[in-house]
Amino acid sequence: MANATESPNPSTPLAFLPSALASQLEVSRYVYAATLGAYVWDIGLNLGNDYALLIKHRVRFPTIIYFLSRAFTLAYILGCFVLQVAPVKNCNSMSLALAICFVLSQSATAMLFFLRVTAVWYPSKIAYVVFSILWIALLAAGIPTTIEVRGEHIGPTEQCIAMAVPVNTEVVIIIPMINNTAIFLAINYRILAHTIVADSSVARLRVLFGGKGLFRISEALLRSGQHFYLIAVVTHIASLVAVKLPHLPAAYHIMLSVLDIALINAMACLVFRRIKFGLISSDGTSYIPTLDFHATANPRSVSFHYGRTAPTTAELGTNTTFPFNVPAHNEIDGVEKCADASQEMFKPTDLA
Repeated sequence: MANATESPNPSTPLAFLPSALASQLEVSRYVYAATLGAYVWDIGLNLGNDYALLIKHRVRFPTIIYFLSRAFTLAYILGCFVLQVAPVKNCNSMSLALAICFVLSQSATAMLFFLRVTAVWYPSKIAYVVFSILWIALLAAGIPTTIEVRGEHIGPTEQCIAMAVPVNTEVVIIIPMINNTAIFLAINYRILAHTIVADSSVARLRVLFGGKGLFRISEALLRSGQHFYLIAVVTHIASLVAVKLPHLPAAYHIMLSVLDIALINAMACLVFRRIKFGLISSDGTSYIPTLDFHATANPRSVSFHYGRTAPTTAELGTNTTFPFNVPAHNEIDGVEKCADASQEMFKPTDLA
């Protein structure tokens, strides 16, 4: 560390660090501040929706997981920011608390993904077991971070800095990436299998990759909220690529984890709210059209059959926070009554 007596401002914590490390720490402060501001803004925009989840809907296991994921994610982002800018008496204890919040936030967010995919694939026991194993693997991959993370004060100041970055940083990114990618593809497959009704595999491919069917399939995936899950998958991939860059400083690895966990949690919670308020069906297929592509005299003919219709964003106005007064409460209440009446062992908890 630099000699404090040679520094023009020895009371500044960054004066006790090498210039490169001090610059990295300063950049991370700005990123943490921006991430915290964006996440708090997202929470503020959805206070009315969250109030509706607690007051106007029955509070069940998925809703509890939703609020826990929000709380742990906010705690992690806020804690990382405080660790960067405020004096802390015990750096190791603070670092351990942040590592625990990270694991809990990641696990709770992954549980929202798990509840979604098991609802879409119900009553498949194989899907339930496979995604349960993936969720457990995700939880297990994050636990070592609570043991390996260490922090210490910068010189004689009470400002903290992480001194031991977990060696399994790549594993903490790869396992969630595999989990979320598998969920994304599994839901896509289920939606496409419901959407495309054809006499042969060739006919299915023809609908999938060309003609009028391609537009309808894209519409079906958008209606089911898959573009939000795609953002989560791309975020994981980008984080992994960044971590694998040979010249990326270790200080930026933790910074990327804050961005990663904030964005993915925001996407998962957005899909959850849309399901609760009837903008997305819990099974992923109720609000999307079915494309019949059977062998006919005209092999290019495609017929579209719509099931129940859901309110669209245009019908609800331009409020992107998705107000809670959507006319889907009766349907949701009916689904909840059916879920309460069922006692099957592998039945997933209905998100709605």
